[in-house]
Amino acid sequence: MIRVGSDIAYAPMEYYDTDGTTVLGFDKELTDLLAEQLGVNFEWNNAVFDSLITQLTSERIDIAISGMSDTAERQQQIDFVDYYQAGAMLLVKKGNPEGLTSIADLCGLTVDVQRGTTQADYAQTQSDQCVADGDSAIELLQFDRETEAMLQGKNGRAASGLQDYPVAAYNPRESGGGEDFEVVGEQIEAGPLGIGVGKQNTELRDALQQALQAIIDDGSYQELIDDYQTPLGAIESATINGGS
Repeated sequence: MIRVGSDIAYAPMEYYDTDGTTVLGFDKELTDLLAEQLGVNFEWNNAVFDSLITQLTSERIDIAISGMSDTAERQQQIDFVDYYQAGAMLLVKKGNPEGLTSIADLCGLTVDVQRGTTQADYAQTQSDQCVADGDSAIELLQFDRETEAMLQGKNGRAASGLQDYPVAAYNPRESGGGEDFEVVGEQIEAGPLGIGVGKQNTELRDALQQALQAIIDDGSYQELIDDYQTPLGAIESATINGGS
């Protein structure tokens, strides 16, 4: 049994079905494919995103898979098996009332993000740049769950949200019948998402890499990419700690 830690509120990567217990999403289906390769079950456990690295290092979970960006900073604590490519994107209310086109347009505005994510880091870095350029800082609204953050944009409290590419691509299709949100601009700093593994668990890390490469080679990984309509997320080879 491989214990998975995940913030199961991040559609389409992982989220609960209407019964509140069945886990759905890209990451869940990916672990189903990996389970077939490895001959072992994956047990999913819900957790706050910001706690996942601590849970890995304390061995309360075996892996973390939650749309987590593989970064050099995180690599100091855990290892990653990279399985997807994504950058941040701006998610705004339908019609883009602020006329936003890039992250540089967010100076002086309110932005919603999920706490502990690279999107929160991008927003803070841009806010610092706004101030350095003599403009107003970005007001950051940070929440434990992405669903909480999105609500701020829907209710007009935030001018924009920052989300990973697959999440930003999914939400306009699913929320309000496509009438609540739209995505604007290009991906910001696209990089790998990784399956987090404790540095002490190199055997599991290497087994996951081999299993991931196997499903890339047999085409089942690409079928999953196609099912979720996220072509920009596809990778061609499974790497370890490929982020920077």
